[in-house]
Amino acid sequence: MLAAGRLGHSRHSHRADFTVRSPGCAPVPVEANLNYDTKDPLVVTLCFRRGEVDRIIDWVVGRDLLAGGMTLLVGDGDVRIYPGEDDPGLVWLHLETPGGRAVLTGCRRQLTEFLDCTVELVPFGQETEWMEIDASIARFFSEGPDDLPKT
Repeated sequence: MLAAGRLGHSRHSHRADFTVRSPGCAPVPVEANLNYDTKDPLVVTLCFRRGEVDRIIDWVVGRDLLAGGMTLLVGDGDVRIYPGEDDPGLVWLHLETPGGRAVLTGCRRQLTEFLDCTVELVPFGQETEWMEIDASIARFFSEGPDDLPKT
């Protein structure tokens, strides 16, 4: 689904099916929304939902990283993505934080369809044309001490 924003910006959301893979445990299906916003054209957000709606986990990954993982092993550290060796219809995602890790598989077709839609909005290599860098810098310097987050 495409949603046009003001100033020519758009958002795209796409539903996808993932499976959590844990050693010694049965695979657990997980629903996800893949989100893309032309205001932040370098990244995609993977919103995983398990069970109740209030249990949502968001992961923000580079769009180029997700695209690269469709054909070869990419990433290190917190995010690694690669195509399935035994099943080319799957893509593997390894997501890690200091608090734990998750290993998931996703449907390559669904991920590719999502990425194709994002490329229709912002072709690879044209991301900086969509970024409002000057406006962001102006907002940063115009904020007074009362506008800053409290620690």
